[in-house]
Amino acid sequence: MEKKSIDKDELKNLLEMYDIGKKPLAKLLGWGETTIVLYAGMKTIPDNEYTQKLYQLYRDKNSFQELLINNGDRITGVAYRKSLTKLYKPILESRILLIAQYIIDTCPGTLSQAHLDVILLWSQILSLKFLGKPVFDDIYQPTKGNGNSPYKTVAEGFKNSVFFSNSTLSPDKLIDEQTKEIISFVSEMFSWYGERAFNSLLAAERFRLCGPPQEKTRRSVSNELMKKIYGELFEQAKVKKIKDVETFIFKRLETIRKKTVSSLTDKEKKVPLN
Repeated sequence: MEKKSIDKDELKNLLEMYDIGKKPLAKLLGWGETTIVLYAGMKTIPDNEYTQKLYQLYRDKNSFQELLINNGDRITGVAYRKSLTKLYKPILESRILLIAQYIIDTCPGTLSQAHLDVILLWSQILSLKFLGKPVFDDIYQPTKGNGNSPYKTVAEGFKNSVFFSNSTLSPDKLIDEQTKEIISFVSEMFSWYGERAFNSLLAAERFRLCGPPQEKTRRSVSNELMKKIYGELFEQAKVKKIKDVETFIFKRLETIRKKTVSSLTDKEKKVPLN
């Protein structure tokens, strides 16, 4: 049977996760002040609507974020700020996670990991090429095995549910306008494509940067080397301004499609790459 209510260890972890006391959390929830104090003192916590709600908060940071923002006036300003700081701490301490959260917040709908990865990678490439600086300091370091996620920190962030579906962090205030313009351009450019295109492009860029998976010519690529590689590639492809990249990506995906279509089954051939 699916677990629905919180246990004693999870309750302890919940309070630590959000740096909030038992009484302030009860106030946020609109419960009696001592409700959570009583549960914490029990040997076995009962299964009821209260403990099910606590379990939901334990499992879903988005639910806690919504609760804190909507009911923050029920607790002291100190308690509110402490909890909000703890909630956003992983993102605030990492530039690439901050950028990733900004992309999630500004793109319509729900982004898959591959979609986010493509936007991050190409924002980095274009910033290095046209602005002469990286969007973030993390180097290209694809996940081990057959995965093509280009940035380890982001892959781990997805795995550990670091990101919010719609944060109130306002990361845009911490990002310069030039970077936001690059991200906006890349996000719009890839809004026309689908999951298959994202995965194909990530695999193709991994091959370009690191060689075949079996050989692993490189395990990581510095931003300086990435700038050199794509600078030469864009020169060959006559990509002189940022708008030219749209046509470049379209042609690149078409080339990938032609190279892979011969190995697909008849059923798979009917599925468009984009």
